[in-house]
Amino acid sequence: MKYKHQHLMSLAVLALFMILAAGSAKINKIHCGAFNYYDKSEEGSGRGYVLLKDGKKIYGDEISWKSGLVVKDQIKVDGEKYRIKDTRGYFYNGQYYGQVGANYAKRIISGKLNVYYTEEMVTVSSTDSRTGVTTFRDRLTCYHYVQVGDNGDLEPIAGQKDIIRFVKDCPKAVEMIDLKNGQIRKALRKNRNYLNDIFHVYNGGCR
Repeated sequence: MKYKHQHLMSLAVLALFMILAAGSAKINKIHCGAFNYYDKSEEGSGRGYVLLKDGKKIYGDEISWKSGLVVKDQIKVDGEKYRIKDTRGYFYNGQYYGQVGANYAKRIISGKLNVYYTEEMVTVSSTDSRTGVTTFRDRLTCYHYVQVGDNGDLEPIAGQKDIIRFVKDCPKAVEMIDLKNGQIRKALRKNRNYLNDIFHVYNGGCR
């Protein structure tokens, strides 16, 4: 019975890893580094604060947060605790982070369309077709989001179609992204800021 229990537990863990990997793959079509995550236009200054859902700002000098399966999803401002789900984001050390689920994503572009990113190590599996042995490895995965205005939800962007959907009323921005994959890769090699510039064009009044 002990062996059977351990075997069932192993199968459950395997299934969980496969579900997590499959769920991540749905929105992971824009690779890490496709955007410039250190866009100079996003630099800021001032005292740190947590922005609540009702628009209130809680200012403080020390801000930290944690989330997970065995801890409460919360953010602290000078020791005062708030639930992550009750916040829109926070500003700390010159950088703004937007709330997405039980986490926060770094804002890299601000304007009519705000762009965010976050990264995490995701466990992916592969099975040898000859031996049937399944192996697991950790892979750095980046997630990208767009927010319409300052109060909208952070919506995941998976690739060209999603970007076009957000900038569709700006022909110049659409022209920049509506290219073949090879053309986009070439543009990124020439200009590290190429994807960022699409949103800068849109936010700048399509100029």
